[in-house]
Amino acid sequence: MATPWPAGSPVKRRGVLGAAALAVSAGLTLAATAGGITASFATGSPVPGSQGTDTALPNTASRVTVSGRGRFSSLRISVNQTEKLANQAVSITWTGGEPTVQGPGRFAANFMQIFQCWGDDDAAIPDNPGPPPEQCVQGAVGGNYNGPPAGVYPNVLATSRVIFRSDWAGYDPTVGFTDSRTTNVWRPFRSVTGDVVNVHANPNFNPAIVGGNYWLNSYFNEITTNEIAGATTDAQGNGADLFQLNTGNQSTGLGCGQRVQPVEGGGKKVPQCWIVVVPRGTAAEENAGTPFGGARPEQFGVATSPLSPLVWANRIAIPLSFNPVDSPCDIRKQDRRIAGSEVALTAIGSWQPALCTGGGLPPFSYATIGDDAARGQLANPVEGSPGLVVVSRPLASGTYDTTKPIVYAPLTASGLVVGFNVERVPKVDAPQEEQELAGVRVATMKLTPRLIAKLLTQSYVRSVAINGEIPSFSWLADNALHLGTDPDFLQFNPEFALLQNSSPRNFSGMQLPSGPSDAAKQLWNYVLDDPEAKSWLSGVPDPWGMKVNPVYAADVVLNPSGVAFGEPVPNSFPKSDPYCYQAPSLGSVVPAPLCGTEWLPYTGGLMNGAQITRAAADGARVEFNIYAATPADAWKREGPQLAGYRSMLTLTDTPSAFQYGLQTAWLSRPGDNGESRRFIAPTNDALVAGVAAMAPGEEPTFLEPKLSTPAPDAYPLTTLTYAAISPLAISTAARADYAAFLKYAAEQGQQAGLALGDLPPGYVPLSETLKAQATEAAAKVLSMRAPPGGGGGGFFTTTIPETLDSTVPDTSIPTSSTAAAIGTSVPETSLALGGAERPLTPGTSLGSSRLTALVLLALLVGSGLAAALTSRETLIPAVRRRLPSRWVEQ
Repeated sequence: MATPWPAGSPVKRRGVLGAAALAVSAGLTLAATAGGITASFATGSPVPGSQGTDTALPNTASRVTVSGRGRFSSLRISVNQTEKLANQAVSITWTGGEPTVQGPGRFAANFMQIFQCWGDDDAAIPDNPGPPPEQCVQGAVGGNYNGPPAGVYPNVLATSRVIFRSDWAGYDPTVGFTDSRTTNVWRPFRSVTGDVVNVHANPNFNPAIVGGNYWLNSYFNEITTNEIAGATTDAQGNGADLFQLNTGNQSTGLGCGQRVQPVEGGGKKVPQCWIVVVPRGTAAEENAGTPFGGARPEQFGVATSPLSPLVWANRIAIPLSFNPVDSPCDIRKQDRRIAGSEVALTAIGSWQPALCTGGGLPPFSYATIGDDAARGQLANPVEGSPGLVVVSRPLASGTYDTTKPIVYAPLTASGLVVGFNVERVPKVDAPQEEQELAGVRVATMKLTPRLIAKLLTQSYVRSVAINGEIPSFSWLADNALHLGTDPDFLQFNPEFALLQNSSPRNFSGMQLPSGPSDAAKQLWNYVLDDPEAKSWLSGVPDPWGMKVNPVYAADVVLNPSGVAFGEPVPNSFPKSDPYCYQAPSLGSVVPAPLCGTEWLPYTGGLMNGAQITRAAADGARVEFNIYAATPADAWKREGPQLAGYRSMLTLTDTPSAFQYGLQTAWLSRPGDNGESRRFIAPTNDALVAGVAAMAPGEEPTFLEPKLSTPAPDAYPLTTLTYAAISPLAISTAARADYAAFLKYAAEQGQQAGLALGDLPPGYVPLSETLKAQATEAAAKVLSMRAPPGGGGGGFFTTTIPETLDSTVPDTSIPTSSTAAAIGTSVPETSLALGGAERPLTPGTSLGSSRLTALVLLALLVGSGLAAALTSRETLIPAVRRRLPSRWVEQ
């Protein structure tokens, strides 16, 4: 792909555009209403930057700014949050730098490299304490046999741990580790437990030989590394990037937040962790003392490792403080089981450590399972079933024993969102103003029910053109290649007309969770309640001729199954298109077919979708392996999308979007199909309005979304979860514990904040009416008695028993093993706090509550990510059919 800048020219990026300026230039009308931020759009010419450019996270009370030294003394590096951290995104910004120079490649000179490290201060730089270079996660961006494409990242040596070569003048055998098989001098990696990896790549690796690994460091690799190999500085000397922090759960080599570092004399401690920024200067400065520092060093660009001694001397370290990853709960106690919707996971994860810290309550384990399964376990309990479940719809009448009534308690209010991570890749003929924004993240996106329907139904060409092979479906003839080329999308998001997409596979659909859930049903209701979307699903082309994939047609005649899609409303996301791509044989090896579920694989859940999208790596096995020895080896996982070229969408929830720094789409409400339709951002106010627009359904104590109710300021995918419990079906002791949990959730648990025990960001507090209902429900759990004679129903005492005590006397969290109580390791839940008048996006979080919970994940989000982070679309030119010219990406 051609670079938009001439070789050797500085990158020029205009500063962040003000919202008002963008609104005027794009024909956008913004309105701050009681429900939050809404937008009305008029179509017009695409304007550079009109989708917004500011995705930095707001500052918190723990913001830190550190100055550079020496030739970088004018540099000021800021991190928006340095305390109460977990596995999360933080913003790193800087001023006082020199503009990045391109040629050769995107990063020839004057750029930043950023890592996460562990360790006590090595006293090497008194003015800026920091860790030794051996203890940083760095060098894995090129950690595969083929390496990254040329020009995307800095020079290969500038991204590696090779700090010198033994045949260069000035070689010092006491620095680093010399690989005797080569001339490479490596900077070893030392893990928090003391293990040392000296050589990181196998020089004798042969991909044609089965077995063996090219990358030798088991602590991190190209998939799991969180390093930023290159970040640009604009013409004004400023820059910004989002950095993903890892705890010991995600990076065992660092151990951040965990008591794992051995100490002299025995015992262990929690390691000090750091963000380290290494500023890079000109090629002449950085390459001094190497063969690349001769008469014309600029022809190579910066070509030395950031871990080499001369370069490391300029490093800027920022200390970090993580929330404990270890649990305060007494693992000897029998836990109380809760199961249900993933939407409540982060909130319950916050409350549980605080609840068990006082010592009076047992651990509460939480398994995320489908809402139908949760209702079924409550209605028909067996040994080991949870005593309390969390759902977004009540149990249907006739599905449970009415002699054991169900009590419902409002629990959490949040929202489903379409999260996205999109970096600008301007077309070659885009205006210079757009070229200057290359690699800058898109801040805003507007979606309608019909656009979401297209993303859910495998209707874009690239969602079924598996490996570039287009099936001979007549309905594809006038369909858009992917979302970014759809005129229906461009009318509301005009800047995308100036952009190309390097990952069309991932922009033709969303990352979607597998299995049934109330969240899936809520999204389908949102689509099917809209006349425009329902008409399109019924087979009526949109104004530009795009048609629904017939296997999703809501018309019995058009649908080849003979059944109209949407009757009944689906509670999952089927991938029903029948086309599979068959790759050519590799000798006697016949590759397995590549079908829709492999092309756009399911995620492990809403949080996992956010993790995948943040990393821009979905783990799809779509990369052809010409060395395959078995059919199972024919398709490899793709690597992560390249920095500056990321493009991915996901269905997630507001807490997960906050935690992983995703932007969130603004949505129009069903039925608002006019030219000046309004788009509603998922602000706190809009979520509150969304709850207010709900109404009881069959169960009078249970609010449900009513999209037909006029509520122009309400976010249409607001989600309310309820705890459901059958008090007469469980023991007295269990009732007391669950009642205390409900009372806590209704009181202290609705206090929004950053501390363990608070309501985490991404949720909004329940209304006073709902909190009162939840408190009353907690009392009912304790006071319900079977009626005399054993008849149906139940009755309650008239006073709240004094035994209903959920006070947490001490919320300090000692460290012990979180996972031991449930026999598995789980990820923390953590988010950034959103203001009441701004969208729930990274640009509106005010901080982060980083939580550790005794949370049993039936979907095991963490391992889902580990299996998922691996992918880049690879076509096989020799066998794929060429796309018709009208489908060639512009």
